[in-house]
Amino acid sequence: MRPLLFRVNVSSTIGMGHLMRCLALAQAAEASDIPCHFVVDVGGKALAIARQDWIYPVTEIPALPDNQAGEWLSGLASEIHACAVIADGYDISVEQLQPVKESGIPLVVMDDGQRSLVAQASLIVNSTTSALDEKYMHINPRATVCSGSQYRLMRREFQQGANIPFERRHGIALCIGGSDPKGLTVPLISALSETLADVPIRVITGAAFKGLQELQGAIKASALPIQHIHNCQDMADVWRHCKLAISAAGGSQFELGVCETPSILLMVAENQRMATAHVVDEGWCEAFDCTARAPVYDIAKRVKTLWQNPGQLAQMHDALAGRYRADGAERLLNAIAEVI
Repeated sequence: MRPLLFRVNVSSTIGMGHLMRCLALAQAAEASDIPCHFVVDVGGKALAIARQDWIYPVTEIPALPDNQAGEWLSGLASEIHACAVIADGYDISVEQLQPVKESGIPLVVMDDGQRSLVAQASLIVNSTTSALDEKYMHINPRATVCSGSQYRLMRREFQQGANIPFERRHGIALCIGGSDPKGLTVPLISALSETLADVPIRVITGAAFKGLQELQGAIKASALPIQHIHNCQDMADVWRHCKLAISAAGGSQFELGVCETPSILLMVAENQRMATAHVVDEGWCEAFDCTARAPVYDIAKRVKTLWQNPGQLAQMHDALAGRYRADGAERLLNAIAEVI
């Protein structure tokens, strides 16, 4: 198969969620000897290549008006003989993708409910829900729709190794995404330090995280045993070894599901609301709305309550048994092959 070209939003403000799920698809393509090329926002290249498993050519999109950037993107797709362009990001405009559509190259759109690019798509992907399928078909009746949990994109690290039995797990893991755009990590460490005693905490920050100096100060001031890992390269190992995770909602919640990890999810964006409500109903996690204001002390108190109730944590873990799979990238790759 000819190369896949990814157009992805990634930055310290937007975060790295779009890039990470596209990385999962690229890894599946790599396993089938399909080359991949990434086009990212200005400043995004450094975030991508900071990963030790990054092996793909990556180019920052030129600072041009959207219609000219679209012509550039379409030209790159033709130059590398791309079999499809995958678009993943809320800040990618219709004007930027219109030249790709007009060139006849199939366009795969990752959609989380915003539907802004659906009319351009040859294939629409929503791994969170199938509830929007009818709306997708109304907007674009010729498109193929891949929706629901069978298309969740998990990186290779989540497909390898086995989950740790609950009784062998220890500590709490705290990770508010690749960039923590709302700056919740430091306030949460302070609140947890005032609420908990002698509980080991592993704090994870992504490559796009800003404020490392402030974070180090908060860790130094805490009496808790805290380990900090910056730009973690194996989140599966982190999630599999902790008894309780505090995580941003979004794509991370599916990683936690695969790792069978009881969790407290923090909704930091409106588009996370539907998926978060669904997983809370599954019984393995609880959620806090942090879209406007983060109730950090309420979160810390709930962490303490759960930590002091290992029986409830074990029940949350048991609710995940066999529920989540990690092969969605391969399924999506097969679906892409059918539309090119």
